Amino acid sequence: MSNANDARDEQAIRKLTEDWLAAVRDRDVARLIGMVTDDVVFLPPGFPPIRGTQAVEAMYHNFFPQFAGVEQAATIEEVEVAGDWAFTWGFESLSLLPKTGGAGIQMQGKGMSILRRQADGSWKFARGINNSAPLRTPPGN
Repeated sequence: MSNANDARDEQAIRKLTEDWLAAVRDRDVARLIGMVTDDVVFLPPGFPPIRGTQAVEAMYHNFFPQFAGVEQAATIEEVEVAGDWAFTWGFESLSLLPKTGGAGIQMQGKGMSILRRQADGSWKFARGINNSAPLRTPPGN
């Protein structure tokens, strides 16, 4: 693959990540599902693997209604492309405002995504893992 193709792939992968963040902000489950492979596997901390688009769809349909506000951010530190596969890793944050009231939840951690090139040349998320955890408030604050 030439450097120009590498740069185009990296740009497409970074754009996919931006589109993902926008879909989370918009709570657009259909758009999120359109960005993952049929055999997607997410490995969230403290939970069993989430396998396949139906499981991801169900997770988001259960997750979003619990919160009045959902804001996710990500900083990609590295993108590597190897043929029809690519990986990214970086830092993530998630801010949640529960509908039931109370303090908002702030989470941060690192994440890694594995992407697969589709027949049309586009990229989709195939695997994802993160170690995000709630930020702790120091005692006395």
